[in-house]
Amino acid sequence: MSQAHNRARGLSNLVFLACLVGFAMPAGHARAMDPPSPESGDAKSMAPAPSSKDLARPALLSTPNKQDRSDALGSVPLADPAIRDAILKQLYAQLRLARDAAAAKAISEAIEEAWRHSGSDTVDLLMSRVDTFVLDADLDLALKVLDAVSELAPEDSEVWHQRGLVHLMKNDADEALEDLRRAVAMEPNNYKALRDLGAALQQTGDKKGALEAYRKALEVNPFLEQAKRAAEDLAHEIEGQDI
Repeated sequence: MSQAHNRARGLSNLVFLACLVGFAMPAGHARAMDPPSPESGDAKSMAPAPSSKDLARPALLSTPNKQDRSDALGSVPLADPAIRDAILKQLYAQLRLARDAAAAKAISEAIEEAWRHSGSDTVDLLMSRVDTFVLDADLDLALKVLDAVSELAPEDSEVWHQRGLVHLMKNDADEALEDLRRAVAMEPNNYKALRDLGAALQQTGDKKGALEAYRKALEVNPFLEQAKRAAEDLAHEIEGQDI
């Protein structure tokens, strides 16, 4: 692809973002509205080979109770990358040692809320629009927004995670793998990106790679039920034993 073409594509994406932000954000309001909050699917049963729909909807759309998020995170300035990273480090350590599923749920909700604080009000707003488009089953528009946001915030792990999820929902496992691997490289403790990477690898027939990804997800969050069940099935199939 030529440099001129890349510049033209970047300009087109910037125009698209400007139009979308102008449409989505009333004057005087810089913060995104909370996306819809259907019940998370992490605790629901799933088939040995999870479908992209089963995995993508919880990760994209699970939004913890606003009061719970506030209690867990307090009034910390998550826009500061150093503070955000320090908080996440503590939360990951707490999650690994959580005494039960209820305790893990509160911690994981705080982690996932921190993931969605990019430090940019514009990026956060656009990511909330992605949630809405996925709920409306408009995956093409969701992907177009994510393509543009990935150029606006190329160092944001969660952008690549969500982009990979949308590719997975569109049954494009190769594109999903590229994005999910990039997300995990940026944030190795992103247990949902690891879980979804496992699903993408499983879809391509790489069962050993999928099992490894699921196990890495469970090292960070031992209570991630979808990953646990998928890993158990793969371990029986590959190794003839439990994980």
